This record gives sequence, structure tokens and C-alpha cells, in this order.
Amino acid sequence: MSIFARSPFIVEISETGQEGSKVELFLWNGTGAAPANPSYTLSKLIPAANNVNTYYNISPYIREFISFNTRAEIYNTYPAATNEQWCNVIYKRYKLDGGVYTLLNTTTQKAYDGYGYYEEGTNPNLFYDILHEQGTFNYYYDGTNPSTTLSRRAGYVTVYALTGYKAKYTNLNTGATFTQNLTNDRFTNVPRVYANYYADGNKLEILDNSNITIWTAYLVPKQNCKYDAVLCDFVNKYGAWQRTWFYATSNDTYAFENSEYNLMQSSITNYSTLEGQRKVFNTTVKKTIKVNTDWVKEDYKELLKQLMASERILINSLPVKLNTKSTELFKSINNKTINYQLEFEFAFNGINNVI
Repeated sequence: MSIFARSPFIVEISETGQEGSKVELFLWNGTGAAPANPSYTLSKLIPAANNVNTYYNISPYIREFISFNTRAEIYNTYPAATNEQWCNVIYKRYKLDGGVYTLLNTTTQKAYDGYGYYEEGTNPNLFYDILHEQGTFNYYYDGTNPSTTLSRRAGYVTVYALTGYKAKYTNLNTGATFTQNLTNDRFTNVPRVYANYYADGNKLEILDNSNITIWTAYLVPKQNCKYDAVLCDFVNKYGAWQRTWFYATSNDTYAFENSEYNLMQSSITNYSTLEGQRKVFNTTVKKTIKVNTDWVKEDYKELLKQLMASERILINSLPVKLNTKSTELFKSINNKTINYQLEFEFAFNGINNVI
């Protein structure tokens, strides 16, 4: 079971005759034991004698335990995912009857900083904890060894691997295969492209302990770009890092802002003309970048939706916020040449004023 903490996750307690209820919430990161005491205790009385339903939204408390201040750069290793990017959750439900709390049950789950769409219903559950969309994805390949081009690596898929899980790569050109066993019962960052297949691309399959494919993606290299490709990492709807590129033209813009005041001259009768009468202070510099996807297929719109809804985005490994607030999601039946343009603002002052 999984929880997407950017959508509400409601715990309901509705026992006949209850006077109130309580939820004990235990939250922790990593693979260690649960804390001895609850991280939060939530309680309330029933609204009325003929309405005993009580509800608790625990998602805001979970989000406090998840952060994305690091991002792995891998191309031929299978490291554990950073603990702070997911959260263990135990919640205990109690009813209040006669002034005494009685434990009803205990539930253990994992939580991610993801969300569900309204059409998917209340906090949809992942059957397999694979935190990446299936489909076909491009990656930038400049003809060099990926080990020497940090920003050109194809990214990864975060997988909670149960016993016997494997990652299988199939070369899109030669049909050659490579299979990697994944560490049991661990969140693992699985490279989307096997290092020896960078030039050709590959199909990536996640296999269960019966060698049945439970997840598939196709990674296709994009080479000989006319412009410098712009690297973009974002936290997707599943609450994990995902990588894409913008291949067409991009433009940088700098905007300068400051405050102004009138300057008193050093001498009214004999001032220096170098002094001036107005002076500026608190100068800030905002940098923006406008990017284009190049021609993409209609199914790119799902990646675009997740990117635009993301609260954590990096452009060329620097934090940004998205200035573009809306875009038309094109259909290839209406437009055979689909290109999306987005504008990002770097989330820091161009003049270092960190204190």
C-alpha cells in the first residue's frame, strides 16, 4: 500500500456509540525501526450523537518528512534511493467510549510526495511501487562515454524492489540484453539506459520474481541536436526524480530591479558632478530561460502535465520555478508538428545575497 501525500489521505473512524476518536501517527525515514512515540496525535469529538463519523487528513504531516535536496547522478550503478525522498507511515486508529480510548487497528504504509488526478479517485494506490510513468522517452546523447558527461546521463527510475526483482535491458538496435538483479526490499535508483547501450537506446523492463514484466519503458537517444540541449530534472506525480531534455532553441534573459533615492550633495555650492543626484540600492538580478521541446508526439503531454504540476524542478542542475502557467495540450490529429515552449525563472538572486 502507498500514500501520495500531495493529495489528501483520509483516515476515517466511525464506530457505533463512540464519543470521539484518536489517530496516532508514526513517521520516519529509511529502513530503521519505527519511533517509540507517535510523531503526531490527532483527536476530535463526534459532531453529534446521530453523526459519529470522524475524519483525519494525514497528508500534510507526512509531507514534513519528505524532501528533495539531493539528486543522484548514476549511469552504471544501482544505489539505494535517498531516505528523505520517501516516508514510512504507521497510523493507529482509536475510538473514545466512556472516556477510554480503545485501539481499533494498526496500518503500515509507505508514502511519497506524489499525487493522483481527480479522475483516478481518492488517493490512488500503486500496485507496484515503481515511481515513473511507462512509455517512450528520449534522452540526449552526444556521442561520448556517459561516465565523462555528467549532465548527459539518461536518468533513472526509482523502484521498491521486492525479492527477486530484476531490471532487464534490450538494445533497440542489436537486440542484445543485459539483466541486473535488484537488492531485495529496498528503494533502488535503476538507470534508465544500460551504459553499453547509450548509442542505440534500450527497452527497460522491471521483472518480478517469476520473470514476468511488470513495467516497461523505451529509451531512445536523440543526437545531432542543432542547439545545446537543456537538462531538466523534476519531481513527478509519483514523488520521484524524473529527467527530460529540451532540444530546440533556448534563450536566457536577465532582469534587473532596484530601489532609488535622492542623494544629498556633499556641498550645495561646490559639489562634484561625479556624485549625481540619484542613487540606487537593493539591486536584484532575475534570470529566466525560455526553452522549446522540439517536435514531440502527442503522448508527451502526460510528461508535460507532470512537469508543470511539479513543485521541485532543476534546469541544468539549478533550482527554478515555472513561469508558464498554462499551455494547450496539442493533439497530433490537429497539429502534426507539436512543439511546447516553457519559461523558467531561476530560484535565486543573480547577485549572491545569501545571509
